Amino acid sequence: MGFTVGVIGCGRWGLRHLATLEHLKSDGFIDKIFACDINPSRKNILPSNVDGFFEDWREMVHSEEFDLVSIVTPNSTHAPLGTAILKFGINVLVEKPLGVSISEVRELCAAAEKSEASLFSGYLLRYHSGIQFAQQLIQAKKIGQVKSLRYTKHSSRNKPEKADIIQNLASHAFSIIPELLDTEQIPLLTATVLTTDNKPAPLESANHAHFHMVYSFSNRPQPVNAEVQVGWGLEELSKLTIEGSRANLRIHFLTHDSIEQGSAHAGYAWVQTPHSNPPLEQQYREILDLETVTKDTISAHLQTAELLDKATSLASQWYQLTVEN
Repeated sequence: MGFTVGVIGCGRWGLRHLATLEHLKSDGFIDKIFACDINPSRKNILPSNVDGFFEDWREMVHSEEFDLVSIVTPNSTHAPLGTAILKFGINVLVEKPLGVSISEVRELCAAAEKSEASLFSGYLLRYHSGIQFAQQLIQAKKIGQVKSLRYTKHSSRNKPEKADIIQNLASHAFSIIPELLDTEQIPLLTATVLTTDNKPAPLESANHAHFHMVYSFSNRPQPVNAEVQVGWGLEELSKLTIEGSRANLRIHFLTHDSIEQGSAHAGYAWVQTPHSNPPLEQQYREILDLETVTKDTISAHLQTAELLDKATSLASQWYQLTVEN
């Protein structure tokens, strides 16, 4: 028996959700797809096999028994809509960020704890085949102890209007690095730099950002260093490098069927991943397959939100101090 899924918000990324669901429907995994948007003209650009369109989400959730509703709307609506859907006892996937403030995320997570339904986030790299495979290799000690991680996300796009470089480009790093290290601790942020044209810039206008974090563990002699570099208007590059005491891993986010394993001295070889599903497809498969879903605990949501809040606060402090000096 297939599943019934609704999508609230049919803009650029909402259409990506619908296209993914359309593919899963053609595979027989999804039974029905419903869409909702306050703009009625969006109905004209939907995939052909969407089973219904609504302008009011309340009308949509009352129309069917939903296994999952995805919220792909403007950021300011994420937490209020997610809370409302959870009160109906419906599993909800809320696109990133879960809320525009740490208090909003806490309120949303509190609603999830009270609900019989589950809350999932739009931090897709948790479902990337290479990230999942790397996590298996780390847990099995195949690369030894993790020594450092370096996350790079460069986009050739110009900075979108009102975009926040931390939420838009760096937030995935703050979601997956603790996951790979299997830790709930908030790291020490030792460096935060925001620039535009190589000059210090406030968060709202910064095109580039650099963060350095340190994780200390009682059972390891050396701390783990994590570096995050993100930017708009650069040559495309999306990669995570994990340095281990025995070997390194290089994960290219646009490659879904393999990762690189090796070292600078011995060279690297491509290693096939257990699956090659794009992250959004894999996320839907894992969420809806109740026998395999293990992702997105409440503690993980809160941990990511707290780290983002800390990074945002330190970025603001860094800029103020830099300008004053």
